[in-house]
Amino acid sequence: MIRTIFAMPLLFLAAACAAEPGADTLDGAYVAVAVTRDGKPETDELVKSVSLVIAKDELNFTVKDKKFPAKFKVDAKATPATIDISPSDGADNGRTFFGIWKFEKGDLWLAFRERGDRPTEFKGDDGAILFHLKRQAKK
Repeated sequence: MIRTIFAMPLLFLAAACAAEPGADTLDGAYVAVAVTRDGKPETDELVKSVSLVIAKDELNFTVKDKKFPAKFKVDAKATPATIDISPSDGADNGRTFFGIWKFEKGDLWLAFRERGDRPTEFKGDDGAILFHLKRQAKK
């Protein structure tokens, strides 16, 4: 009986931690559904060329067959949840893009600015880029 009393809070805590969305929640391969930049939707051609792979603390965007690898950190407890993306290659190596994200039913919304402050809303306006991505089924 005493073990049960002590075990219940631990089980509850473990379940709460497992349910907490974090970087591992995002792991997977995604394709773009829509991309908005400066308040305007990107072309279907560009949207179809966008994919994203997330594994642990690394992500890799592909746009028109060009790869953009990066490390990232998330704060799932922030409102909205935040993401800091640090490109690990190319001209943006060493910079950090500040963004926000949400994940619902296999859809990932990711908004960030290449320059300036972190967006506060999921809009692709005022210098922000908004990606709406759908997670692909694991093969």
